Amino acid sequence: MSAQPSFDARRAASCVTVSLLLGLTQGLAVNLVSANLSAIQGSFGATAVEASWLVTAFTATNVSSALLLTKVRLQFGLHVFANLGLGVFLVLSIFHMFNDQLYSAVLLRAALGFAAAPLTSLALLYMMEAWPLSMRSSAVVLGFGTLQLGAPLARVVSEDLLQIGRWGGLQMLEVALALCCVAALSMVRLRPVPLQPNFSRGDLLSFTLFSVALALFCVVLGQGRLLWWTDTPWLGVCLAAGTFCFGLYVLIELNRNRPMLDLRWIASPFMLRFLTAILLYRIALNEQAVGAIGLLTAFGLLNDQMHTLFLWVTFGTILGFGLSLIPLSRKKLEWPGYIALLLVIIAAWNDAGATVQTRAHDLIATQTMLALAASMFLASALAIGFAHVVAGGMKHFISFVAVLSSSQVLGALIGNTALSSFVTVRQKMHFAHLAESVAAFDAQVPARIAQYAAPYGGLLNDAQLRAAQGAAALSQALQQQATVQAYSDVFELIAALAAGTLLWLLVLNALRRCTGQPLIAASRPMAS
Repeated sequence: MSAQPSFDARRAASCVTVSLLLGLTQGLAVNLVSANLSAIQGSFGATAVEASWLVTAFTATNVSSALLLTKVRLQFGLHVFANLGLGVFLVLSIFHMFNDQLYSAVLLRAALGFAAAPLTSLALLYMMEAWPLSMRSSAVVLGFGTLQLGAPLARVVSEDLLQIGRWGGLQMLEVALALCCVAALSMVRLRPVPLQPNFSRGDLLSFTLFSVALALFCVVLGQGRLLWWTDTPWLGVCLAAGTFCFGLYVLIELNRNRPMLDLRWIASPFMLRFLTAILLYRIALNEQAVGAIGLLTAFGLLNDQMHTLFLWVTFGTILGFGLSLIPLSRKKLEWPGYIALLLVIIAAWNDAGATVQTRAHDLIATQTMLALAASMFLASALAIGFAHVVAGGMKHFISFVAVLSSSQVLGALIGNTALSSFVTVRQKMHFAHLAESVAAFDAQVPARIAQYAAPYGGLLNDAQLRAAQGAAALSQALQQQATVQAYSDVFELIAALAAGTLLWLLVLNALRRCTGQPLIAASRPMAS
């Protein structure tokens, strides 16, 4: 590697700006659709399950693309990688803007999921080039931080875009951002790095098995909670096929001289702990996407009624990454993670007290705290993981990038699916319990129905119709109360999960100190 050039403040500012633009473009490409599925569903005249395939298709191709594209970048150079990747992304975004058919939109989203992957690498590379080598870990944290801003901002900007052109309005923003990225990359170029051969015989078969397996897993996770796990036999077929492809991929990779991923290194104790921490982080982060936003959506609130909440979440995300740099610069890599888990426990436990009167302004403090915690935890995990790769001589860099990208996407999908399924189960259980409680007081039921039927007195003259409306209103009230209790269970579950994770990390740290092991150790060669 060539010597690090002298620090240029003007170029550093340009690289940071380009990194932020690329990160926002990638984040909005991922989240604009998922944050507005109900509106998009109306644009296409589709059911909720049909519209969900737009998100599933994007995730299925995006999850495995980092591995292939990282090798392409190292083999053919940054400029080819950047221009080709961003050019394809721009073309597909333009096609998206003029598409009005759901099935072709699903195919385009699948292609766009693959094309959007270079934006992640480019955002990270531009941020890393902005800072000297001594701040490389902090640069990695900030680079990934730019990718986290798209989730809350997608809910802030989407309402106006939908009014402009519904589905086409969302795609107009993607095209505009892609054009800005093309201009930015032509004005601020990354310094070239030496090319090195990265592809070998057998990579095509291995990558095909790897990508097909992950795509099938994404389909199962994305559709299982909507179609329900036990009611859809083809989900089991996809799961079995994905398991077979992944098992065959592992068998082939373990017997290759130059595997695409170093599976033995990935299976090392450090990497297993790292992946577990990332997975737990992604599940905890869904307290926001599934928990708070799901609860407010169940009350009938739309994105435009939660703008203030999302702006505070954006502020918390930025503040979390900024505050993390203080302990990271002092080599206290694990401290942001500990503080983050404490904040998650406090925020989730406080949200567990939600009622049917809870609205967006009631959750601003806890959701800002949660966004702050999520950023700090991710910053800590990234700094520790990247330092481990650097200590090993960067020979596992490709494996690290691929595993980190895949674990981020899969972790978010697993967390969303698991918590959404948990809400469904608990909601049914609480509704049944409440219905039994009401039935136990038969004498009070007619009075309660009459109370709910009273507002219809001036509209309906038929007593039976008024009673039917009152019974329906009572059932709706029970359903709403069951929903609140189900989400409260989710908040309590996440608080318990964060507490268990904190205890686990503290025990691991105590054992490490007792045995005198450093937090970051150079990777030892694994036996083949």
